[in-house]
Amino acid sequence: MININNSIIYKNNTSRWLFFDLCSVYFKYLFFSILFTFLMNLEAFTQTPIKKEVEVVKPYEPVVSDANKINILPKINDTVTIKPTVQYSIVPTMINTEYQVNPINAAKMLGMPLTNLYHSYVKLGFGNYTTPLAEVYVNSLRSKKYSAGLFFRHQSSSGKVTLDNDTKVDAGYSGTSGELFGKKFFKSSYLYGDATLSGNSVFRYGYNPKIDTILQKGDIRQNFLLSKLNAGLRSTHSDSSKLSYHVNFGYNFFKDRVNHNENNVNVNGQFSKRYETKMLGLNASYDLLKPNALLDSTKNSNSLLMLNPWVGLSTPEYKLKLGLNICFENQNGSFGLKIYPDAEFQFIAVKDVIIPFLGLTGGVKNHSYRDIANENPFIRPNLNVRNSYLKLNFYGGLKGSLGNKASYVVKFDYSSLDNQYFYVNDTSSVLRNQFTVAYTPVDIFTEHVELNYEVLDHLTLGLKTNFYQYNLITEQHAWHRPSFDMALSVRYNLRNKILVDIDILGLGKRYAKEFNAGEHNPPLLTKELPSVLDFNLGIEYRYTKILSLWLRLNNFTGSKYYVWDQYPSQRFNLMAGFTYSL
Repeated sequence: MININNSIIYKNNTSRWLFFDLCSVYFKYLFFSILFTFLMNLEAFTQTPIKKEVEVVKPYEPVVSDANKINILPKINDTVTIKPTVQYSIVPTMINTEYQVNPINAAKMLGMPLTNLYHSYVKLGFGNYTTPLAEVYVNSLRSKKYSAGLFFRHQSSSGKVTLDNDTKVDAGYSGTSGELFGKKFFKSSYLYGDATLSGNSVFRYGYNPKIDTILQKGDIRQNFLLSKLNAGLRSTHSDSSKLSYHVNFGYNFFKDRVNHNENNVNVNGQFSKRYETKMLGLNASYDLLKPNALLDSTKNSNSLLMLNPWVGLSTPEYKLKLGLNICFENQNGSFGLKIYPDAEFQFIAVKDVIIPFLGLTGGVKNHSYRDIANENPFIRPNLNVRNSYLKLNFYGGLKGSLGNKASYVVKFDYSSLDNQYFYVNDTSSVLRNQFTVAYTPVDIFTEHVELNYEVLDHLTLGLKTNFYQYNLITEQHAWHRPSFDMALSVRYNLRNKILVDIDILGLGKRYAKEFNAGEHNPPLLTKELPSVLDFNLGIEYRYTKILSLWLRLNNFTGSKYYVWDQYPSQRFNLMAGFTYSL
C-alpha cells in the first residue's frame, strides 16, 4: 500500500495544485488494486473449466436507478497563515499651485443690425392743372462726428378755377425752397445750423364776382421771399444733475413783390438742472421785428423779452411744475411789463391708462407780417400787425393708453385773449380780393380729442378733432374761423411693399364779413361758408428698396369748397410719379 499520509504538502502551493496531487495518488492506488484482482481471477479460470446453462424466462429489462448528485465540495483546512510585511515611506514634495488668470473681454450688448443708408433721394411727379413736383434730398451717411445735407423742393400749378359768375380765372401757385443743414457731434452736446431760401407765388384771383372784369395775371400776382439762418448748441447727456441747455440764434428776412419787408432776430435758451428732489429751470427768449418804411411808416421796431423761471417736482405718482411768464414788451415806442402764471399738474390714476392733467398759463404773442402771410397769402401788403395777449389759458383733461396698441388724449381748453385777429375782406379795394384783419377781445372754449389705434400689425388709425365756441366782444362772428376741424388718417402697409394712406379733412361752417358796395354807410352782411369735407388717397408700390411708384388723388370726390371767401379751391387733382434712392 501507498501511504499517502506521509506525503508532504507545501503551503506555498495554491489550493488547485493540492487538489490535483491528491487525485493522482488516489488513482494510482485504485489502478494497482484492480490489476492485482484481475491477475488472481485469471489464474483460477485457467485451472477449472466452467460449464453452465442459462435459461431465459423473460426478456431482460435493464433498470437504471436514480442518480443523486453529491453537492459536497472538497474543503481543505489551511493551518498555515502568512502575513506579508509592508514597508513604506513618505517623501514630502511641494506641488506648484500657481494659477495664471487669462483676461477676458467684457460682455457687450449686441445692437440691432444697422439699416443700409443711401446718399440721396429723388421724388418726381406730375398732375393735372399742369402741376409738376420735384424733391431732392442729399445727406451724408452714418457718422459719429457730423451730419450734413441739402434739401430742394418745387411744386407749382397753372390751373384755372371757376368763380360764382362762371368766369374762369388763373388760380395757380408756385413754391420753391432750398435748405442746407448740418450737425457737429461732441461728447455731450452737438452744434447745428441751417440756411434756407424759399420763394412762393400766388394769384389773387378771388375778386368780387359781381364785378364784370377780366384781370391779367401780372395784376393779381403776389410773390414772397424768405431767407433764413439758424444755429444752435444743445446738450445730449441724460444725467439730470448736470446742466442741460439748448441755445438757439435765428435771423429771418421776409419781403413781398412790392418790397414790403421786415427783419427778424430771435434768440432763445432753455436751461434746467436737478437739485436733490427738485428740478429748476429757466426759459428765455428775445424777439426783435424791424419793418421797413413801406410796411410801417413809423419805422418802430417790435421787441419782446420773455423770461420763464420754473421749478418742478416729480415722483412715480405725480408731476408738478410751477413758474412765471415775465414779458417785457416794446411796441410802437410803448414799453410794457406783464406777468402771467405758468403751472401744470398731472398724476397717475391708473398706471399708463388714465393720467389726469391740469394747467394754467398766459403770455404775449408777437405777430409778424411773415406769420400772417404764411397763414393767408392773400393778405393786404401794408398790414400793421399788433401783438396778441393771452390773459388766461386754463386747460385740463385725460391722457393715457389702452393696451400697447392704442393711445388717447381728451382735453378741454379755455382761453381769454386781447387783440386776437380775424380775417375780413378788405373793402378799401373794389375787387375785394385781399384781406385785412380785425382785432377784438375773445374767449375761446376748445374741446380736443386725439386717438391713435393700431388695428392690426399693418393697419393704423389716427383721429384728431377740435370743437370751438367763441364769445366775442366787438365782432359778430369769428370771421373765417371754423366751428370745428377734423383730420382722420388710415395707414395700410402690406409687407412694406404696398402702402396705402387715406386722409379725410373736415372744416365746420365759417362766416365771412362783407359790406354792400356803392353805399356811403354800407350795412354789414354776413356770408356763411359751407362745411368742407376733403377726401385724399395715396398709393405707393415699392418695386425695390430704391425704386417706388406712387399715385396721389386729392379731393377725389371733386367737391367745391372755399378756404377763404371768394376763393374757390381747385377740385379733383391727380398726381403720379416715382421715387428713387441713390
